Amino acid sequence: MIRKEYCFRDIKEREWPAIYDTHIFLDFEMNPIPREFTQARQLARSEIVEVGAVKLDQDYHLVDRYSQFVRPEYGPIHSRITQLTGITDADVAQAPSFAQAMEDFARWIGPGRIRLYSWSRSDQYQLYDESWLKEAELPSQLNQRWIDFQAVYTRLIGLSRSNPLSLQNALGAAEYRFVGEAHRAVQDAENSASLLILVKEGRLEQQAKIVMDAMRPSQEHGFTLGGEAVAQLQKFLTRQKQEE
Repeated sequence: MIRKEYCFRDIKEREWPAIYDTHIFLDFEMNPIPREFTQARQLARSEIVEVGAVKLDQDYHLVDRYSQFVRPEYGPIHSRITQLTGITDADVAQAPSFAQAMEDFARWIGPGRIRLYSWSRSDQYQLYDESWLKEAELPSQLNQRWIDFQAVYTRLIGLSRSNPLSLQNALGAAEYRFVGEAHRAVQDAENSASLLILVKEGRLEQQAKIVMDAMRPSQEHGFTLGGEAVAQLQKFLTRQKQEE
């Protein structure tokens, strides 16, 4: 069997018109494959243990949410993953396999012209690597146009690719937009999608200036938001929310 090669293309501003029926912003939580599975780790270092996604219509209105645990095949949930996400062995014990979960996810996505989004390429790479490892043919819905929105958002606000924003820094002080706890798939997907909606609504330019003013280099943590700018960003987003 010949391993598939995938071509990745960046989004262009001219592509924003409503040429897609559905926009899916997804996020995976993953569990590392134990080191004793040497051959498996040559193809994939982790397994997907939770799928989360939000569905936006062609006008970028949120219409549905999706959340599903996935049963790993190569070992129990690592304690570090439980600490980070709260996911336990009990949560995934009766969950569908990878192939079954992807089929269910595809049914939820539905037909039509679809665009997929994730925050960075890691989820996309994981999906393809794991499908190869487990010899599971991906449904057509998961082989659609895929956008790395972290790269898009970073570029649009004027930062270089060498300094990509974390989701937390990109959201900044927008506490009202962050739903639930970080590192749970559907919540991370919805939080990421809020930035996509912000861009589509044409409110990026003003926010970008505040974010850029807020960025402060940190030797230990890369880029962080300064306290004064956090307050400014909070006021801006609160005002935008009141105007909606």
